[in-house]
Amino acid sequence: MDRSKYLHIDKTGKVVIDCGKYDGVGSFKDGLAIVYLKDLGWGFINHAGKEVISPQFEQAGNFSEGLAVVQVRGSWGFIDKTGRLVIEPKYEWCCGFSEGVAVVMKSNEVLLIDESGQTILSRSMDDLQLNIYEDARLSEGLIDAYDCTKSKTGFIDKTGNFVIEPKFDNAGPFSEGLARVTVTEGGEEKLGFIDHSDQFVIPPIFNTDADFRRNSTDFSEDWASVTENLRPTITEEERFVYIDKKGAIALFTDFFYAGPFREGLAAVYDADRTKWGYIDKSGKDAIPVQYDLASDFSEGSACVAIG
Repeated sequence: MDRSKYLHIDKTGKVVIDCGKYDGVGSFKDGLAIVYLKDLGWGFINHAGKEVISPQFEQAGNFSEGLAVVQVRGSWGFIDKTGRLVIEPKYEWCCGFSEGVAVVMKSNEVLLIDESGQTILSRSMDDLQLNIYEDARLSEGLIDAYDCTKSKTGFIDKTGNFVIEPKFDNAGPFSEGLARVTVTEGGEEKLGFIDHSDQFVIPPIFNTDADFRRNSTDFSEDWASVTENLRPTITEEERFVYIDKKGAIALFTDFFYAGPFREGLAAVYDADRTKWGYIDKSGKDAIPVQYDLASDFSEGSACVAIG
């Protein structure tokens, strides 16, 4: 096979959309999925596989709250579901909308804008940094933010004020009432989960082996996944486990990576076979390990690739 063949599958593994004509395909978000043709650019299809916005943009992100980020002539803006530019491309980088605001970057400033494109917060990136290249978003009213003066991460609200003081080495967004954070203990990065009152609900006991982003996920469908990679203290070496909201291990897996549960299934990666598949909450193979790429389930389907 000369290139990857992209498919959308349902939770039985049945192909529901053959996306073989495209050079890149994303998951469905807000009713549409990104598609890419190398000679034309990025566009969007609906659940029937029909192009509703023809491939034309240099880059694009998922739709969220009716708008999607797109790149035009090197700058980023937002389109609606007709493909019309509703916020002109004038930013150096944009993240998707969440809870009515989007994080964008322009001229060494990180901004929050509303859906009309009006700036509601502006801060110098020499003062405050957001995980803008990892799709920073408001979640449960807060955004994890890095205080450059203190060299620590906390959580701000949409006014830019720290609601949870910067004292963590790393932090992820709030999800299902909890946020994953790390602190350094004995020279090692330890992962735990806090609530909105800044209290550890799950104490920092998991060693993420200095790779917070890859080695843990946020809570989804009552579980979060974590691995301690090559330096296990609680789990097994290079194997992901799922924990519940009390911090107890709910499921051991044999996989090098296990993603968040979405719509009852989680994408998993078998390092020995270098293939992806899906498991259910019992740990059983729901869709066999057989794909070269696999996304989380969203809106009834998942995007996979073969080849």
